[in-house]
Amino acid sequence: MKISQAHSIQGVSKDREENDFYPTPPNAVHELLKREKFEGLTWECACGDGAISKVLKEYGLEVYSSDLIDRGYGDVGIDFLSTYKKVDNIITNPPYRYATEFVQHALTQANKKVAMLLKIQFLEGIKRYELFKTTPLKKVYVFSQRLKIYKKGVQQKNSTMMCFAWFVWEYGYEGEPIIDWIKE
Repeated sequence: MKISQAHSIQGVSKDREENDFYPTPPNAVHELLKREKFEGLTWECACGDGAISKVLKEYGLEVYSSDLIDRGYGDVGIDFLSTYKKVDNIITNPPYRYATEFVQHALTQANKKVAMLLKIQFLEGIKRYELFKTTPLKKVYVFSQRLKIYKKGVQQKNSTMMCFAWFVWEYGYEGEPIIDWIKE
């Protein structure tokens, strides 16, 4: 499946950001990196304004950043789902509408680890059940406090209604996924 500007979310309520641009809070990335080590080239394939990439670089990681939409950071016009680039790791907060496709494609492009910031509801569904049974999902880090993720990164007064978690796949991992919590 190819994401293009023609695939921008149509018929979605005015409350939803058209292209799913919800920048990741830096603290969410810090919490992931406290728990997981990443070595080698890391691809942030939905980099938006660079929120994740900038933190990864603070930790000394070699990062390639790209996005379909130009938000002032990284290589733009890059459709992750139709781009083939082998890297060691992929870390991103994908557009949720295409989360399953992003995970599936990332697992074909990363040699070591894939980490995706996803809604906890990603655990649900028949299609994803099959995905979890056939991929090396190692850990799910659930945020015990709700992350404040804002549309277009513009802080608003409303509270967050969704629970997020980092889902981490690691090649060579065998066994059941482990659930852990991030308490800030």
